[in-house]
Amino acid sequence: MKTALFIGLSLLLVGCSASTPEPAKTADSATSAGASGQTGPKRYPMHGKVLGVDAAEKSAKIDAGPIGDWMGAMTMSYPVKDSAELAKMSAGSTIDATVFVDGDNFWVGEVKMAAATAASGAK
Repeated sequence: MKTALFIGLSLLLVGCSASTPEPAKTADSATSAGASGQTGPKRYPMHGKVLGVDAAEKSAKIDAGPIGDWMGAMTMSYPVKDSAELAKMSAGSTIDATVFVDGDNFWVGEVKMAAATAASGAK
């Protein structure tokens, strides 16, 4: 009985001390991590059409396709923290951007004109 208890406790201690391997990080990983190992907000690629921009509210109404595993396709107003990023958008433009999600907070950044918009000369 003591031997079985000793073996059980030994296995428990070994199991608790074993390190669990972390999943491999890929280039399309939603979580960003710097060289220091600190993680920041999750990042999701977004493609959509800008329906309107509200400079006073620092937001843009965007008809976007699915955003990773975070949100399905939806039209809504997205906060845009950086005024320079907001200035890149105008109603009717099609954009590729990044949605940053940090807990309950989210915002759009890294805005670029989508290839179709840039090719047609639309803004």
